[in-house]
Amino acid sequence: MDMNGSFNYMNSFLVQESIALMFVALGLAIIGMGYAKLKTKETLHLHRWVMSGAIILTLIAIFFVMFPSLFIYYTTPNDGIFSGFSILQIVHVAEGFPAVVLTLMYLFNDLPKPTKKWMQLTAALWITSIALGAVVYYTMPS
Repeated sequence: MDMNGSFNYMNSFLVQESIALMFVALGLAIIGMGYAKLKTKETLHLHRWVMSGAIILTLIAIFFVMFPSLFIYYTTPNDGIFSGFSILQIVHVAEGFPAVVLTLMYLFNDLPKPTKKWMQLTAALWITSIALGAVVYYTMPS
C-alpha cells in the first residue's frame, strides 16, 4: 500500500508474478508452435490445448496486473504522458491489443482465412508484445 492507502501495482509482488506468467506463457507458446510444425492430428490437438493455456495465462496477467497498473499509473502520474516510459507503455498497449484480439478469436475457434498466415502474424505480434512488456517491466520506475 502507498501513503494514500491504495495498492501500488507498480512496485508489487503481483507485477513480478505477471512477468513470470508471461514467460511461462511464452514457453508454452514455443512448445505449441513446435506441435503445430509436426502437423499430425494428435500434435495439432496438443497445439490447440497448449496455446489455449498460454492465452489464458496471458489474460490473467493482463486483467489482474497490467490493466490495474496502467490505470494507477495514469490516474496518479509521476511522469508526464510524454515521458519515455509512458510512450513505451502506449506502444506496448497499441501493439499488444491486436495480438490479444487475434488470440481470443483462436481461443473461441473463430479462425480467420488464410489461417496459417493469420496465425503467423498473431505469433509475431504476440512475441513482440511480450518483448515490449519485458522492456516495460525492466524499465519501470521505482
